Amino acid sequence: MGAAVTAGAAVFFPRVQGIRDSGDSWWRLATFFVPQDLEGVVLVPLVILGTTALFAFVGRPAWEDTGGRNRPAKVGVVCGIAGLVGVLAFWLSAPIIFGGLAVTLGAEGRHRAAGEGRGALAAAAIGVGAVAVAVGAAIWVFGEELSI
Repeated sequence: MGAAVTAGAAVFFPRVQGIRDSGDSWWRLATFFVPQDLEGVVLVPLVILGTTALFAFVGRPAWEDTGGRNRPAKVGVVCGIAGLVGVLAFWLSAPIIFGGLAVTLGAEGRHRAAGEGRGALAAAAIGVGAVAVAVGAAIWVFGEELSI
């Protein structure tokens, strides 16, 4: 579920920016998964596949760890930080993708915190990941207004 929401956001916010910049109708958001140009034909599937791969190869092993170390909390914080650093590669929706993974793993870490500890680390993963997603979305939505 987290991968699908994250991939959707990683495609949605760039589409918002494209619609805003071109002056198109906001009704085009109803088809935001349908690529509108050659760049979209290439990038939309890559973003979706990249997000799915990240959740599968980073998120899944952390999620499935049952060693009592609350690995989702630790990996979630690292992904949240990577999301903030990913602002440098915002055109790939890196902050949204890494931040979404951080929030997903942080939520699982909070769920496990009663038995495995590290509840504060899990909360930090959620917080840092949410900030990364918000910053990534703001860059796409308000990019021109934010440039100096």
